[in-house]
Formats: sequence, structure tokens, C-alpha cells
Amino acid sequence: MHKSVGSLVYSENPYKLIVSVDDEIARYYRSFIPKYYKVQKPLYPAHISTVRNEQPLNLSVWGKYHNQPIEFDYENYIYNGEVYYWLNVYSDGLEEIRIELGLPNTSQYTRSPDNRHRFHCTIGNVKHLL
Repeated sequence: MHKSVGSLVYSENPYKLIVSVDDEIARYYRSFIPKYYKVQKPLYPAHISTVRNEQPLNLSVWGKYHNQPIEFDYENYIYNGEVYYWLNVYSDGLEEIRIELGLPNTSQYTRSPDNRHRFHCTIGNVKHLL
């Protein structure tokens, strides 16, 4: 496990909360994927989706931690599915923020593409091959 810090970024319409992650982390791990897999960098800079496609129930705390740092742990193992490559992410702080917003501690949109972990950071994809 490795530790890192990102910044919480809220947006509205639709409600979305991400952790902005140092893009160099994604670039570094993407560099270990053999070139013959033709993995491209994601459209958006590295981030951890924390609230996406959900309506928070407790909007009185929406934006409470905007631009504040938050720690997270990530595995250095690169996971992949048919389309995405990602790192699994762990953060009690993100789970607590979701609960404070009146949401369960994870959702189908925050979970890793293999649905095994509560959070993830996408480092690449092969969408251009589909």
C-alpha cells in the first residue's frame, strides 16, 4: 500500500464529488503496462470518484470540504478489465464523507470496475479499440 493526498472537488448539476489525484501517479503506473496493450490515458485527469450519479440526501453539508486535502491509500498493483486499467483505493475519510451526505459508504459508481473495492483511480483504458 502507498499513501497519497488529493484535494476534494465538489460540483453541482449534477452533484459530483471527486478527489483530484496527482496525475503523475496515473502516468507512472500506466508506464508499466506493456505498449502492445495500446492503453491510452483517460479523458479526465486522475481522480477518485466519490459521489457520481447520486442525489445526496443531506445537502446542508454539500461543499463543506471543498479544496481540502484528504489522505487515501492505494495498491501498487494494476488491475484491468476488458476496457479499464485502475488502482484500488482505500479511504475511511471518503466513506465518512459519503455517510455524512446521507449516502451509503460506497456505490456502483465509486466501486472498482470489477466491483470488488469501494474506490478506485482509473489510470488508462482501451476504448479506442472497441
